[in-house]
Parts: sequence; structure tokens; C-alpha cells
Amino acid sequence: MSEGSDNVLLARAPWMISPGIEFRVGEAVIKRELDGDVEACDRYGCARARVTPELEVRGHPIPAVYRLFEGTPYIYVEFEDRLYVEGDGRVYWTLAPYDIEVYVGDVVLVRISPVRVKFTLVGDVVEGVLARHYKAPVVYRRDDLPDPTGTAVVAFRVKGDPAILPGIGFNAAEATLYVDEAGFLYYPVVEVESNDGVITAKVSDRPPVDGVKPLVRARRRLITLQQAAPFMMTVDVVRRRLVTP
Repeated sequence: MSEGSDNVLLARAPWMISPGIEFRVGEAVIKRELDGDVEACDRYGCARARVTPELEVRGHPIPAVYRLFEGTPYIYVEFEDRLYVEGDGRVYWTLAPYDIEVYVGDVVLVRISPVRVKFTLVGDVVEGVLARHYKAPVVYRRDDLPDPTGTAVVAFRVKGDPAILPGIGFNAAEATLYVDEAGFLYYPVVEVESNDGVITAKVSDRPPVDGVKPLVRARRRLITLQQAAPFMMTVDVVRRRLVTP
């Protein structure tokens, strides 16, 4: 049997994947046969396991820093249009990917992605930051975001100097995902500081909206300093100078 739309599924996360059940979230498919065997697939491949029917198989969304490559804790969202910010503490909204973890007991079977996985280097080859890449719109109100299939909502607050942002990054290694009753996923609020062309983004421990529940956090194997390091990048800031004749 099919378990309905993405939002219906996400509202019930984490999921119990019983024999005879199939889940579809974006491009990710999790299927369990009547004999207990489980298969989890995305566009990059499938993982299969023989599992007896009485064992519990579960799945839940996790931050998108696992699929294909676990060498970076960062997610970078490139905006479809650059964003001018005045650094007055205003909140902006965008979308970022997440992964799905499928596990038996306390053993992870696989991590799959509902959307395409791509990586990018933010900055130069010497001091740049490698990050999971996603391209999305940036809006002034959450309700103006498009259908978030396969992605989670990101709210970020900008303080400091005016700047034009091509995108925003954040360290998702220790981030807690949240889900609301409608089945929309959220990353914690990202606090962004703009200081003379240097953009620093730190993930808070607060959800961006009320009435959400936290999901289980995944464990990473990155070094502690990298897990905690904020995302940093530079942007060109050229100020116009008016000359009085």
C-alpha cells in the first residue's frame, strides 16, 4: 500500500516501516516486503537488507550532510536572485535539502536523499568552504515559498552591514530538524552577521515557528571543531561615493 503525499508522511515522522508498506518522499522510496525485507532507493542507488518481519524498521529526516559524501557539515543555498540586506535584523525565508535515514534497531541501513545531491566550493580553492549545494528562491514571508517537496524551510536573520547576498550557508552537523502538524520540515533559525563583506552564519537552537516538534538528531563522525564551526564567506561590497561638484 502507498502511504500518501509527502506532507502527510512528514507529519508522522519518524516512521515505522512495517511489512507491506511503501513510502515515497520526493525521489526517495522506502519499501518493505511482506517477508520483512527492506529496500531504500534514491537516484543514486538502492540498499537492500534481509530483515525478519518481527524486527522494527524505522526512518526519519536528518540534515542533508550525509548522502554520497560526509566530508562537510555545511549546506549552501544559492538564491535564484541575489538578496539585498540592510542588516537590521529582518528575517528571510528559503529552502534547503534534507536526507532520510533508514535503520533497523540502532543500526543504520542507509541514508538517501529526496532531491539531487550536489556539492560546491564557496570561495577560493585555498580558503573556500566545501558545502552541499541547493538552489532555491529567497522570500520575505514563509507563505511565499514554493512547494517544499524534498526540502525543509530555513529562516535566517541578518544583522550588521548592508550587503548583497548570492546565497547563505550554515553548519547543519548539529542541527535539529523540526516538523509541524501540516508536515512541513524546518531547520533551526540561522543567525547571520554581515561585517564589511564577511558573512558569518550560526545555527541557533530555536525553531523558526511555534507548534513544531523536534526530530531525532543523527550522529556524525566529523571532528568536534568542524562540527561547531560557523559558516563563513566573503561577498564583494562596493560602496558608491557621491562627489559634490
